[in-house]
Amino acid sequence: MFLNNGVKKRVYYFDLLKIISIMTIFIYHIMMDMFVIHPMHNFSFLEILLIRPNVHMIMVVCAIFIFISGATIKLNERNESMFSFYKRRLTKLLIPFYITYIIYFVIKAITLKNIHLFGGIEKWRFIWTIFGVDEYLNAAGIKTFSLGIGEWFLGCILICYILYPLLSYFDKKNKMATFIVLTIYDILINVFYTKFNFKMPQHFNVLCQIYNFYLGIFIISFIKDKKNLKVNKIFLNVICIFVILFLYFCKIVIKMPDNIKVSIMSVAICEIFSNFENVIEKNKIIINILDKFSVISFEFFLAHHFVIYEVDYLIGYRRVGGFATLFIIFAEILITILFAIIINKMSKSVNKCLIRK
Repeated sequence: MFLNNGVKKRVYYFDLLKIISIMTIFIYHIMMDMFVIHPMHNFSFLEILLIRPNVHMIMVVCAIFIFISGATIKLNERNESMFSFYKRRLTKLLIPFYITYIIYFVIKAITLKNIHLFGGIEKWRFIWTIFGVDEYLNAAGIKTFSLGIGEWFLGCILICYILYPLLSYFDKKNKMATFIVLTIYDILINVFYTKFNFKMPQHFNVLCQIYNFYLGIFIISFIKDKKNLKVNKIFLNVICIFVILFLYFCKIVIKMPDNIKVSIMSVAICEIFSNFENVIEKNKIIINILDKFSVISFEFFLAHHFVIYEVDYLIGYRRVGGFATLFIIFAEILITILFAIIINKMSKSVNKCLIRK
């Protein structure tokens, strides 16, 4: 289950799923800006494909990304102090975020010919930007100096990383008890979410997303503990395919919290993709692509939103045809890759300076 050749440090289908997830989010944000917010092109066909009666596919790919984050941390777990863990993980996220923030602030200031972008927000609120949770808190109705970089996801995954040592501790202490308690918690928080009067959308909230992160930890640690576990892959795959197709195509809305349906579907998708691990391992071209994109995947995610916004703004939000839309999408991908490479190289330089000190 999930890993066909035992436990290893690199799982290629995880990298493949990351690329698919990020590109799906990228296309969705293009659709939002060019179709929902500005009438530039008719993307109704894409909206139908991504937003289904029972599952929102963007919620699914976000859950997959969070699941993989928990799984890969567990896979690469080191015997290190908590301080070392936090320093390594948080700097890996925050330094690229700071650099992206500065770049976009400069671009936005030049575009608007004004450095006063935020209005009368109290200066102390910039602390939320320093912590990397400005857009996450902004989604909860709290005023911040957010430029939309990293969106709610960055703040959510940062909090997940902070909670990782605690989750890992309980998982090691009593795996099944922790799984049962957190599963019950996940059901309760999702069923009664509206009762708490949270302003933040349910799928943004780390209180709900933490379970997807934990599932990644649980499944990888379970496999590590049960290396010789025999699973009927055919039966498991049939069940997973049925679950995926049913949730995607069923037109009758199932009375179950969306986040629970999303978690079920995301785990099923990961299981199906695990079957391609051996194929990917033998294909040097695919591995080369995965290697190159994995290096800049987080920076690509950070930069993609402002690239879409700025390119569409420069076009003047004009109505465009099919070929022009494809050209714009292709151009936005290339520009985002360019920014991702620049941010990545700058981040490495900053990290080297910090190590020297």
